[in-house]
Amino acid sequence: MTGSAAARRTAVPAWGGSRDVTRYLCAAAYLEREYGRSLVKGVAAEPHLGVAAAPACDVPVVLRHAYRANARRHGRDILLAFLLLFLLVFQLWVGMPWIALLMLFLAWVTVFSFELSTKYGRSMQSLRPDGFDPAAAPEPISLSVAVRLREIGEYAEGNVTTYSGYSPFAGYGSDRDSWSLAFDVTSPSRPGVEPQDFDVVDLYAHVAGRLATLGLPCLEIEERLFVDGTAVRQDRRFLPDPLGRPVPAISSGAMDALKRSPEEKARPYLGVHSTGWGGELVTSLFIRFVRSDSSLVVEASPTVLFPLRDGYRVVDTLMPGPTLFEVLGLAAGTLVPTVFELLAAPWRAIAGFAPDFWMYFRVRGQDRLITQLRRFDYGAREAVRRNVADQSHQRYFQEADSGMVLKAIEKRVLNAIVEFAEAHGIHTDELVQRQELIINHGIIASHGASVHASSVASGENSSISSKILSKLPRVKMD
Repeated sequence: MTGSAAARRTAVPAWGGSRDVTRYLCAAAYLEREYGRSLVKGVAAEPHLGVAAAPACDVPVVLRHAYRANARRHGRDILLAFLLLFLLVFQLWVGMPWIALLMLFLAWVTVFSFELSTKYGRSMQSLRPDGFDPAAAPEPISLSVAVRLREIGEYAEGNVTTYSGYSPFAGYGSDRDSWSLAFDVTSPSRPGVEPQDFDVVDLYAHVAGRLATLGLPCLEIEERLFVDGTAVRQDRRFLPDPLGRPVPAISSGAMDALKRSPEEKARPYLGVHSTGWGGELVTSLFIRFVRSDSSLVVEASPTVLFPLRDGYRVVDTLMPGPTLFEVLGLAAGTLVPTVFELLAAPWRAIAGFAPDFWMYFRVRGQDRLITQLRRFDYGAREAVRRNVADQSHQRYFQEADSGMVLKAIEKRVLNAIVEFAEAHGIHTDELVQRQELIINHGIIASHGASVHASSVASGENSSISSKILSKLPRVKMD
């Protein structure tokens, strides 16, 4: 396989083809007001921000259900607002407390009926495992919303992530211990042999091709560019229109150019993802190569996207219809919340008439930053999938699977680099020694630490003798 052919094998990940994560997040939009609100306010209604990756999740489908869920709540809030108005009129002005009590009773009936229809109505039942169809998602509420959802959908098919804050990999979960190494590419493999020059693009292609043969479940490979959201304001490659969103994708030629000439705030990576546990557990390794005249630097950044919190799977526990015990429990459980829902209803009813939650004033402020101060962070703020993930593995075997996947991917990457170096007549003894340290002993250099041929320093000002390492038992990986 040629370098260019191998490179083009990387494609948009399918994340194992599971639709469960999308189902759960659609259901969460109906069950949790704040989550449904954040989806619209922080993602769908933002005209300038990029969109973070959401592995195994169809973001536009989730957003369509979020708009539907918010519209249902708005209808309830309008009714509660009128009931509150009548309650105050008959209690304070007319002096008919029995009618005020009737209004309070009707408010409880409204809240109870809403909760009952939310859990057992058509919208929630359509999200059950045997009836979920992404194509049947609610239609966008307006043409402008449809345009924005189409733009957001393009990010899932693209290869550019514009990030905000510290970690460029935020949408892919929690950062794990990263490692890096450097080796001399001018040292010949044997005397009298001149090392061959090479294009770093061919190295990316070779590693991608070798990873593609790794027999791991739901393994997918992609090329992705991570761009600092504060750096795109004057860069037309990534932001053609300063008042629009950053581009969701760049051409393969532009990606290759960035591999050859690295930039501080736009960095290409080879992303390797393994999806398991119904699409809920995503283990990834992002690899970058930086070539100079005399050396090659290899950087590896692992991430783990943990499963959803247990509460988001409630849709799988709902029967097609409630039992008498469930109806009574729901009736009792809505007595006290009715008071708070009633008091909050007027403001919510007014705010709900603007489906995008008064974004006009927020966008005006953003536009002033862009056009007058010429400073704005276009990076994604919200991560639809990551924000509802748990903080750790939920099962022992999930953690074991993540560790196994990362070890297997790291071993294959390092083997591929050694193969590539040997094929180009580059001395590899030092590289092989470092590979053994990383793989067999699980020693990862990070946070300013360094890996040397004769010793390993992990952490600041720490060291370990190679004699001690030579006595440690090695784990067979093949």
